[in-house]
Amino acid sequence: MYGCPGCGSVMTFDIAGQSLKCGRCGRTESIEEADQREARKAGSNFSVDLLTCPTCGAEIRTMNTAQAAFCSYCGASVLLESKEAEMEAPETVAPFRVTREECFEKYQAMVRKSLCADRRLKQDVKPESFRGIYVPHYIYSAAVKGDTVLEGHETKGNDTYYYSTSVSLDHEFSNILHDASREMPDAMSEKIARVEPESFKPFSPAYLSGYYADVADVQEDAYVPFAKAEAVRLGLKDVMQDLSGGYTYSTGEAEKKLVKMADAHCTGRTLVPVWFMSIRSKGRLLYAIQNGVTGEMVADIPMDIPRFGLIALILAIPLFFLFNSFLTLRPEMVLMVAMLLALGAQYIVNRRREHIAEKERLKGAAEGGDDMSKRLKQRKRMASHAKGSISGTIESIGGVGLMIVLVFLVTQMSRLNNAKVFKVAALALTAVMGGLIWWGSRTKVRTPLGCIAALVVMALGALNLVLDPFHSDDLVMYGLSLLCMACVVWVCIEMLMLHNRECSNPMPQFETHTGGEDNA
Repeated sequence: MYGCPGCGSVMTFDIAGQSLKCGRCGRTESIEEADQREARKAGSNFSVDLLTCPTCGAEIRTMNTAQAAFCSYCGASVLLESKEAEMEAPETVAPFRVTREECFEKYQAMVRKSLCADRRLKQDVKPESFRGIYVPHYIYSAAVKGDTVLEGHETKGNDTYYYSTSVSLDHEFSNILHDASREMPDAMSEKIARVEPESFKPFSPAYLSGYYADVADVQEDAYVPFAKAEAVRLGLKDVMQDLSGGYTYSTGEAEKKLVKMADAHCTGRTLVPVWFMSIRSKGRLLYAIQNGVTGEMVADIPMDIPRFGLIALILAIPLFFLFNSFLTLRPEMVLMVAMLLALGAQYIVNRRREHIAEKERLKGAAEGGDDMSKRLKQRKRMASHAKGSISGTIESIGGVGLMIVLVFLVTQMSRLNNAKVFKVAALALTAVMGGLIWWGSRTKVRTPLGCIAALVVMALGALNLVLDPFHSDDLVMYGLSLLCMACVVWVCIEMLMLHNRECSNPMPQFETHTGGEDNA
C-alpha cells in the first residue's frame, strides 16, 4: 500500500498524470519516488488482497482498492470473499493511458452506431460499470522461414482466371502478446492485445494501486501455436504488400504449410490494462472490453427486437404501396412471394446459427496443441461480425433487401398464365427450404420452430397447387399465403433472438467453473 507522505491517506495511480495521486490532499508523486520511499525492490513479491467470487469462482487481486461488491466476470452483485495473498511480480507492465470517462464515451459511440442496439445498454451501463483490470499476458518471440505458393482466381464475365505466385518468408517478431488468464474471453482479448513495445515500463506495484489484477492461470507454452500462427499471418501480410497487379490471394493453405516451419517461445510476462464491463441479460452475459493503452474496444451489442420490428414496419409500408401501384398479384403469386420471403429468412437464420456454432467451438477449443489452427481459422471467419451488433444489423438488413429484390423480380412472373410454371416453382422452393433447414441443422444449433412451421406451410401450398392447379378456391390460396407470411415473421423474430444469443456469453456456473472459458 502506498501512503501519502503529506496526509497519510492512500495514493492511487492517476492515469492523466501517470503518477501516484492522493485522493484527499491531491499530492502527486512519481512511481520512482514512491518505490524509493517504500523501499520497493524490482522483481520482489508483494502483498495483495485476493478477491474470489462465490458465484463463479473468478479470482482477481487488488491493492489500495475498496473491496468489490460485484464480479466483473459473471456480473453477480455479491461481496467478493477477500484474503491476503502474495503476488509474483512480472517483468514489465503497460500502465493505463485511457481513462474510465474516455472508455465510457467510446462505448456510448459504439452503441449509438448500432441502429437497433438494446436500450438497456444505454440505460443500465454507467461509467462506473467499467472496472480497470490488469490482465496477465505472456510475451512471445516467433520466427518463420520458408517458401510457399499463393493462389487465387478472378471471374470476369463467363471466364474464370486462375493465378499463383511464389513467396519467401524470413521474418522474426518479438512482441506477440496473449493473455494468460482463463477468465478473459480469448476471442475478445486477442482483438485488443496489441501494445507497442515502448508502452511497457519496468514493473512496479504502484501502477496497480487503485485497480485490479487478474490471476495468471495458463501455462506459458499453451499459446506457442498461437504465436507461430501470428508470425505467419504477419509475415504473409508483409510480403503481400509488395505483390503487384492488384490480385487477391487465398492464404489458407499457405498458412497451414508455413505454421509447420515456424518456431516460437515465451520470452517474458507482463500486465496489459483493460477496462472491463459485464451485465446480465436474460440468463447470459454481455461484455465490453477496451485496451487501456490503445483504446481499441470490442463489445457485445444485441438488438432491441421491438425497435428492429418497428424500423422494418416503417420500411415495409412504402414498399407495399410501391408494389401495389405497379403490380397486380394473382393468388398463386402471393404464395410465391411468401415462399421467397421464407427462404430469405431461413438463409439469414442459417448464417446466424453458423456464427453461434463457430463462437461456441472457439470457446470450447482446447488451449494450444493441434486445435489452435482451427481456432485461428474460425476467428478469421468471425472477423467480419465480431465487433458487436453493427455488422449483424447490416447483414440482417442486407438480407431483407435481397429478399425484396428477389420478390420484385419474381413478381414479374405475374403475367404468366401457365399453371405448370407455378407448380414447379412451388415444389422447387419447398425443396430448397427443406435443403436449407437440413444444412442449418449440421451446425448442431437447435432449429427454430418457426423454420419447421414455414416448411410445413410451404409444402401444403405446393400440394394445393399440384392438386388444384387452377385454384378453384382463392380463399385457400390466400389463407396459405397468410400462414406462410406469419411463419416468416416468426422466423425473423427467432433470427433476432439467435443474433442476440451470438452477442452474449454463457453464465459461468460455480459447480463446474474453475476460472476458464473452456467450461463456459
